[in-house]
Amino acid sequence: MDKIKFPDDYKYSNDPAKDKEIRNATNLIRLITRIVFIWFLTEKDKDLIPLELFSTEKLSKIVKDFMKDKKASNFYNTILQNLFFGTLNQKMDERKFVQERGFQTHKKEYGVKNLFRYADKFLVSKDNVLELFKNIPFLNGGLFDCLDKEDESGKVIYVDGFSRNQAKQSIIPDYLFFQQEGERVDLSNYGLGVSRPVMGLIAILNSYNFTIDENTPIDQEIALDPELLGKVFENLLASYNPETATTARKATGSYYTPREIVDYMVEESLFAYLKGNLFETEEDKIRMLLSYSEEIPEFSESERQKIISTIDDIKILYPACGSGAFPMGILHKLVYVLQKLDPENKYWYELQYQKALKESKEVFKQDNKNERQERLGEINETFDEGINYPDYARKLYLIENCIYGVDIQPIAIQISKLRFFISLVLDQKADRGKENFGIRALPNLETKFVAANTLIGLDRPKQLTFKNPAIEKKEKELKQIRHKYFEAKTIKEKLDSQKKDKQIRKEIADLLKHSGWDTSTAEKIATFDLYDQNASADWFDPEWMFGIVVETGFKPVSTINANDQPPACVYHRNGNKQW
Repeated sequence: MDKIKFPDDYKYSNDPAKDKEIRNATNLIRLITRIVFIWFLTEKDKDLIPLELFSTEKLSKIVKDFMKDKKASNFYNTILQNLFFGTLNQKMDERKFVQERGFQTHKKEYGVKNLFRYADKFLVSKDNVLELFKNIPFLNGGLFDCLDKEDESGKVIYVDGFSRNQAKQSIIPDYLFFQQEGERVDLSNYGLGVSRPVMGLIAILNSYNFTIDENTPIDQEIALDPELLGKVFENLLASYNPETATTARKATGSYYTPREIVDYMVEESLFAYLKGNLFETEEDKIRMLLSYSEEIPEFSESERQKIISTIDDIKILYPACGSGAFPMGILHKLVYVLQKLDPENKYWYELQYQKALKESKEVFKQDNKNERQERLGEINETFDEGINYPDYARKLYLIENCIYGVDIQPIAIQISKLRFFISLVLDQKADRGKENFGIRALPNLETKFVAANTLIGLDRPKQLTFKNPAIEKKEKELKQIRHKYFEAKTIKEKLDSQKKDKQIRKEIADLLKHSGWDTSTAEKIATFDLYDQNASADWFDPEWMFGIVVETGFKPVSTINANDQPPACVYHRNGNKQW
């Protein structure tokens, strides 16, 4: 990691040495998640990402000084950053280079982080560069948000280093991507011996066969294998700590949960939940429904509707999600159950449509009729099997309404979100004859997965019996904004939601202070920014972070843990309350 450089504006630690180490490790892991996603995308359809962007032969004719020597570092800036921020995070018909000269134009584009940069580092013209990226679909999703942001004073805090200011640019030598095995590198700081021959990241990825099949635990070949990502996650954690990988895991409390244990936790959690809500359903039928068996229990139509509705009501929160093994296990199991119960998605569609109608009545009062029609149209498009495979609609609404994850490490949250992004994009059908090649924009998962310390809660007033109606109203507004953010597609939509979110949090904090809440607690709520992908809150509260309101004396339907793993909490919704 001593060969790379990222902007040091964002402070991770007051210790300069530790600050640099965490910065480099965090940014490298984020880079790996972005590239891994792209590799799965190319496996889905070779034409979605041009292979010439990763061909040393082609790049030598496109990128200035490519692999010229050990200091050459233009590949990351010219190809990867423009791919991440100017392409995958920008609509296809709006891609262009930022203007290099002219104060008024420059002023207008100041802070705009989804326009191409580094024209001077290419060997070809701007038009030729744009042509290279022209046929890549817009994907959205926080994975490709540029994290260079303005603070409250208007100063840009550089994290990704996507900048025309050379002093703020990130530097990653080309050979770290393309070096073939041969050169030995000292890896003693990571518990991997004195030195080993290493390969560049792109060279490593090219040496593996990626498969896009998502399978169950009983299958022999697995696509995005939880064991693979879990083990990768463990090893990457060592980058935060110049000791052995084991010590690093202990220091962060990060342990990998084996696949068999995950499946056990998933099945037992869901069994307890369904058993507690389907009083008239035999336990053997529930077990059979949850099992990876071709045998399907006999249910009447009304029973099927009841079970599907019960699934739609579930709230599942894992308080130490790590690389996302448990949340992903829950998603796969629920999708599998819905496949059994509703193979044509008939009941699932009706549930989502009716829910949208109900929600849109509130939206219609506040916004406009066009937004209501757009929301209903989105649902029809989601279920359109000419665009998506049936599991896409199952996954999307389960993720949107049912699954939540928390981890103390922001980069663990990044890895969890990566797995959900891959799972969603693989169930879409690429079609070059359709807008954006038939690829739907990915949702924003910042409102579903947060970095926080789940061991520390909020200090609530002990004598407070009733909530201030004004606070409840503001909470509802906040929940609607975050629900809307989930499907926001443009940077403008995202920024507008973030500004509204921040303003409402401040208003809520003022109301809380006047309602008997401690000032420091109210300020924690006001300053908690779930959109900051580098931050980790030193507290956790499901109500203020996810809108899950827990009754006094609350106990989860099920808390399952195994091998000293943190328990998985499964909640049942009754109206606006969680039980």
